[in-house]
Amino acid sequence: MSDAPDFPPGFELSLDYLPDLGPKILYLVAVSDWRPEEATPLAGFSLELCRSIFLLRALQWLPADVMELVPEFRSALFARRMTGAAAVQWHPQSPRAIRSFPAPLSVPFTVILLGEDQNADDYREWAQSCPTPPTLVANAGGDLTYNQLTWKGLQARLLYVCDHASEKLPRAFVTEMRGFIASWEPLPGRKLDYEVGGHGSITPNLAALLNFGFDPPGSEPFKKIGDLDAYVDQIALTTASVLAARQEAGETVAEESFPRRPALNLFAPAMYPGMGDIALKPDVTREMRRDFQLVKSILERQTGYSFEMSTQAQVKALMGRERDPDKPDEFKPDPHFLVRLRQYEVGLTVEAMAALCGSELSAAIRLPNDINRTLGAVRQFANHYRSNARSPLRTAEAFGNVQNRLAAAVPAKLRALIAESKGDIRIVSDAHLEWLDIEGLPLCVRRNLSRIPVTPGNMFIAQMTPPPIIRLTPEDFSKILIISALDPTEDRDIRGMFDIAFTVFGEQWRGKLEVEFVDIGSEEELIAALNSFEGAMLIFDGHGSHERGQPAQLHLGKNSIDIWSLHGKVRIPPIVVLSACDTHAADRNHATTANGFLSLGARTVLSSVLPLDARLAAIFAARLVYRVADFIPAAVGMYRRALTWTEIVCGLIRMQLLSEFIHAVEHKNIIDRDQAHAVLLEGTQAINGLAPDPWSNVVRALMDLGLDEALVMRELRLATANSSAISYINVGRPETIIVDTPEGAARRMKAYEDVGLG
Repeated sequence: MSDAPDFPPGFELSLDYLPDLGPKILYLVAVSDWRPEEATPLAGFSLELCRSIFLLRALQWLPADVMELVPEFRSALFARRMTGAAAVQWHPQSPRAIRSFPAPLSVPFTVILLGEDQNADDYREWAQSCPTPPTLVANAGGDLTYNQLTWKGLQARLLYVCDHASEKLPRAFVTEMRGFIASWEPLPGRKLDYEVGGHGSITPNLAALLNFGFDPPGSEPFKKIGDLDAYVDQIALTTASVLAARQEAGETVAEESFPRRPALNLFAPAMYPGMGDIALKPDVTREMRRDFQLVKSILERQTGYSFEMSTQAQVKALMGRERDPDKPDEFKPDPHFLVRLRQYEVGLTVEAMAALCGSELSAAIRLPNDINRTLGAVRQFANHYRSNARSPLRTAEAFGNVQNRLAAAVPAKLRALIAESKGDIRIVSDAHLEWLDIEGLPLCVRRNLSRIPVTPGNMFIAQMTPPPIIRLTPEDFSKILIISALDPTEDRDIRGMFDIAFTVFGEQWRGKLEVEFVDIGSEEELIAALNSFEGAMLIFDGHGSHERGQPAQLHLGKNSIDIWSLHGKVRIPPIVVLSACDTHAADRNHATTANGFLSLGARTVLSSVLPLDARLAAIFAARLVYRVADFIPAAVGMYRRALTWTEIVCGLIRMQLLSEFIHAVEHKNIIDRDQAHAVLLEGTQAINGLAPDPWSNVVRALMDLGLDEALVMRELRLATANSSAISYINVGRPETIIVDTPEGAARRMKAYEDVGLG
């Protein structure tokens, strides 16, 4: 796979999935046609999209549909946003793709955001072919200029759209939509009791606060450049404000059908490891080569929110000229081209994050760049984990070292916010924050987590644009495909473990679902198996590897494949589970197998960051199928709401750790079998019963048996460091997959519509 991958499926948007005629507004950001080799070398973004940052900035406040600014529906506004029911639909799209077909009747309100170098006249013929006039926003010559893209300007334009809507549209619908648009009023303004300095580290939080109705808290530029505490203070302040506004909004009936999206994003822009091994041409001057190396080193060694320079040579290389020590502000800098590229990339990453936070009313903790420098500690732990000489105690010590390094990179004030926050957490970073210590246990077993990788950049953008909600019922899991790619002779024992696990657990799902095993040994057989399956969930059982500096491989018998190479050849189910080693390796590059499946169209990929024990991996996969067959229907009834795929998987990860922990203390004769069974039951009920802290229930149950608390916590940490649970990672957008029973969905959707939330 290239360091500059093409946009994955969905960059050129297919409108087939869009819902039937409704009030949605579709925003298309027109990005000039480009070639993959033109992607930025540090993180893999389209340079044309980087130049369109100012267009993404408008997405922070634009309404998701024509109902949002209607006073009558204001009580439902925050709930619709927080649950994703009113996500702002925006997508980068090439001009060629936009003009390749008329906007469909089902999307009567389409806004095209054109870059400064694009001519609105190039779209006139296409616009005239559309059944309903699209809105062209351009520097000049469009239906709206950039300055006119206010709520009043958009209101006037959409009223025009209604007046010139196609006769094919139902007149009652057009009349209703026109009435909504004509009654628009902005949210009543609210004031924050503090001011902040303008800086990209708080832009996503300000976008969320803006959509909660708060006025911008001051507009002065951030002045304490280089003062880490000053950045952290205002990040913490704005994060707390967003989380408080979410709490203040309260819960509504909407959450029963559309569970809330993650409340908190742990966010850190990143570069390729080794900065993509970029290099200068051989004919450059010695001075250019020296400056290049100095700037490259500054970028790689950055720890805070700004560049750190200590010598005149670094200043000259970064800013283009030497600083006058007597007049430090009297020069016009000419930043090095690497700095300009990085500013483009970070700016685009921040604006995409702001669009997401504004759309979902979620908070973003922007982490210092030091979090990206924790890769060395992660690599040391991964190397230890892969060694044949490891022991449980040494593994726990190595895991503690990487947790200490992660903690050192996340300021204490931000760690406290993470620990205190309520709701699910989304990691938008390449750093391995799943292992961050939160009150003695890693974040991945404390909270429901998902992850959006930030490299490669083009795939990051595709993941950040809002996908349609996938609603599944238990019946959609009636058939599950297991692709076994093990070698029939060399891997007989490993395949036997899968067979045993599925035979044992299969008694629990007999008659509820069908598990189809397909043995493959080649790329052609893999393609055939994928394309013949129409279900919701695929499990891959086999070997994976990821050599340093190379794309990850899935092994198909005696063959292997780079999954990225299957673009355009396969149909991928929304849920992919990879029961194979190193499918999103913690210490390798961005070209992982998990990222590859996302690029092929999977909505979420459960992958591994470390080698997996074959026996435990088989048990985990079988328990997941059991959870789908048995837990989902029971949980929907018990919780009286729908579930997200995030909580289904994260609950199982906690269950896996619970089992391994209790079996470990039983194996050491600290407790007997009956006691182990009782504590397992206590922990299972706490986890599946959504106890605020199920681990405290488990610890208390063991203490009730006479065990010392210090001993219990020591054994729990030891078991955690050696557990397969810390190897699993939830990549993609699992929160957009909602599972409900047909009866529950019908009942809740009616209630949802009855209170004006539909």
